[in-house]
Amino acid sequence: MPKKCTSPGVICIENVTLLFIVIIIAIIGYLLYQVYNPAMKTSDTILVKPTKIIQDIQMPIMDDAGDTMNDPYAPPLKRNQYLQPTMGGDVRGLPINIKTRATGHDYQQMGILTKQGGNNENLILPLMGRRIMTGRDRWQYYTMSNTGFVNTKLPISVNGKSCSGEYGCDIMNNGDVVYAEGYNDTFNATIYENSTLNYIPYL
Repeated sequence: MPKKCTSPGVICIENVTLLFIVIIIAIIGYLLYQVYNPAMKTSDTILVKPTKIIQDIQMPIMDDAGDTMNDPYAPPLKRNQYLQPTMGGDVRGLPINIKTRATGHDYQQMGILTKQGGNNENLILPLMGRRIMTGRDRWQYYTMSNTGFVNTKLPISVNGKSCSGEYGCDIMNNGDVVYAEGYNDTFNATIYENSTLNYIPYL
């Protein structure tokens, strides 16, 4: 039989009642902590998953030719256009005729061409060239006419071989005789001395 508290002015609480009061105070304290703690608040914003917009088949055209009419460094090459898929796979299949070896070289002015012959024409044309691919000593060349307002690219050939084709020609040296198609005449090549020293850094 539990003892009864008989002293006046004293509050008597049994052990089990005290345990229940402590548990209730702990639960209330935990709930208040969850409600008023700003770090524990969850965001009330609604997350909306963006919908995928289905576009037409119009995809950007990847073209590496540049502006061949106004840019003197844009070569007179056939346009190699293919459609680059923007989202997902291309529904029409895989692109074909893509170069397997990158050229890695842009056209640059390699020198000048001066007209041969006894007449007093001072006709000087720029000689534009690039290495076909890394590791091979074959080059592609072309020149530009200096008449009119349009930069007309002219193919050139050395020893009867076209230097504008797929396989190009050997590297040109000073004094090489070059045939320019638009002028139907031969020119002497003067090559700039712009090569720098190269080394293999891992040896």
